[in-house]
Amino acid sequence: MNTKELANKYAELLAAKGKATMHPEDKGYEWKYNQLSTFYQDTVLKTKLPKERLAEIEKEGESLYEQYEREQEEANQFKETYKNNVLNNLEGSKEEQDFKKAYKHKVLAFLDKEQDEKQEIEVNKDKRDQQMEAFESKYGYEKVYALKKEVLDDIREMDLTPSQRERLKEVERDLEDEKKIKLGKNKKKDTEVEMEM
Repeated sequence: MNTKELANKYAELLAAKGKATMHPEDKGYEWKYNQLSTFYQDTVLKTKLPKERLAEIEKEGESLYEQYEREQEEANQFKETYKNNVLNNLEGSKEEQDFKKAYKHKVLAFLDKEQDEKQEIEVNKDKRDQQMEAFESKYGYEKVYALKKEVLDDIREMDLTPSQRERLKEVERDLEDEKKIKLGKNKKKDTEVEMEM
């Protein structure tokens, strides 16, 4: 066995020792550590290396182990970050959830689905509208349109009366008209800017 392989074995031994120390209840880690320790000691005895050379090899093994630990830590951080991103995309941001809730509240009030809506204070309605406008100015109409479509899809799945279904279709048509107006203006502005240049 060459010195590079011996350094790798020492790095494996250190990794096994770390796992056995972190998980003392798991006898599998302890068994693996004992096996690697015995193998490493036997190999060291067979190679008959001077102490100085053995110390260099073990130092190299420690360096490999530390590199492995850093890579594992980076991989774990990446996985955690990726997991959080996926969960955020699945759940949507709090702002998105708030926007969807406010829009759903508004549509249901229009459909007269919730009786409480009749008694809604004008202040609450204005506050909700301001939140929705602030969200649109921050994220743009494309995002707002997608969220509104999700809300309308959710409402369509609800138990609605025929008159409420008709009103919902009216809201959907209004949303499509709004999309044409808002996105049409943006495209027209972009074209005008390009022509001026």
